[in-house]
Amino acid sequence: MYRDFLKEKFPHDESVGMYKAPKLPAVKLGKALMKDTRISSPNDVVAMHLDEGTFSSRMVVFTDDHCYYDDGAFLLEDVKEVEEDGRKLTITTNQKGQYLTHELKVKNEQVAHNFKKIFEGLMYYDPATQAIVEKTYEGFSTTELDWLNLRDEVMRTIDMLYERYNEGKISMLDYEEKKTELLSRL
Repeated sequence: MYRDFLKEKFPHDESVGMYKAPKLPAVKLGKALMKDTRISSPNDVVAMHLDEGTFSSRMVVFTDDHCYYDDGAFLLEDVKEVEEDGRKLTITTNQKGQYLTHELKVKNEQVAHNFKKIFEGLMYYDPATQAIVEKTYEGFSTTELDWLNLRDEVMRTIDMLYERYNEGKISMLDYEEKKTELLSRL
């Protein structure tokens, strides 16, 4: 479900222990999977983060639909909120109607920031909708898609301006001028 999203958004940076398929280090992956029996096959792993220390190590492993870490796991589709505090991430999930928090500790603040962006992207990513969009626009070129995105953004902005006009926050003259300006960009 989330494999394509993770392959696109997860950065591969060996210097901070961030790896993604197909460049997963076999030895490190094997050691991680020996400790964690919840993941059945190395082929299931899409990305992982290893924080290897002298006396201890921590890992975060992403599969197509789960995030596994040393103290637990959760479905990626259940992510509702993420907070970053230095090297620690607090992820709030809605698991079977209950809001639960998961704490992930990572190597450094850069990794924590990258993870926060990934989890925020997961909160708004819908694989079913993505498949429909890809199928709908598969014959379009990049230029055509850029124009369609611009058109949609202009229309959303005009709708927002109309709402502001209805709320009395802008005048009819301002609304019409801004609408004309936006439409001239198309």
